[in-house]
Amino acid sequence: MSQRYARAIGETDPLYFDEDYARSKGYAGLVVPPNCLPSYMDWTDGGPEEDLRIDGTPAAEMQWIPTEGVRIMGGGEEMFFHAPLIAGTEVVLTEELEDVTARESKSGLMFVIRIRHRYRAADGALIMTSVRTVLGR
Repeated sequence: MSQRYARAIGETDPLYFDEDYARSKGYAGLVVPPNCLPSYMDWTDGGPEEDLRIDGTPAAEMQWIPTEGVRIMGGGEEMFFHAPLIAGTEVVLTEELEDVTARESKSGLMFVIRIRHRYRAADGALIMTSVRTVLGR
């Protein structure tokens, strides 16, 4: 999957495609492109359509936002890379609600939600942290 992602974003670095090359550079195997992890909204096959919000996002994903009548939009993401991810590494994702603020927009009341995601290897080593901003209205 990481090689397909690398091709999709136009990467040509052999670290992502040639395991012998990656090992010759001191890595334990193929390296996963750094921004690959947060590009997945859901690591599963996804749920049935009736479990989605009107905007197509999973209702259970952000349980702190009421499902009925709220549209979710991306508002940006900050990414902090702590260590390279090696293909085949089991990754554990935790998320924490960092902040929620309300503000008036041209179309009415809007909520700005910041969610911190921590991506760790199964042994606990921190690979990446991201802070995703989500807008709800």
